[in-house]
Amino acid sequence: MNIFVGNLNKKTTAHDLFHLFLQFGKVVSARIIMDRETGHSLGCAYIEMDNKAGAMAIQSLHDRCFMNCYMEVNEITPAF
Repeated sequence: MNIFVGNLNKKTTAHDLFHLFLQFGKVVSARIIMDRETGHSLGCAYIEMDNKAGAMAIQSLHDRCFMNCYMEVNEITPAF
């Protein structure tokens, strides 16, 4: 399952997110989206997990405060 995480604190790292989501199951990848020009975080990320763990993570973490920001956590659905 591919998960979008928005409204992150700009200081949040992929390592921070990996460990936050790990409590729900195996995390395949955690990637912070960075601005190409400045190299700074855009405040959003992509997480990849298996479906069951991802669904639990979305339900538990959506609108939860993490590093002083209330995260948006949603499944990314395929466009086809």
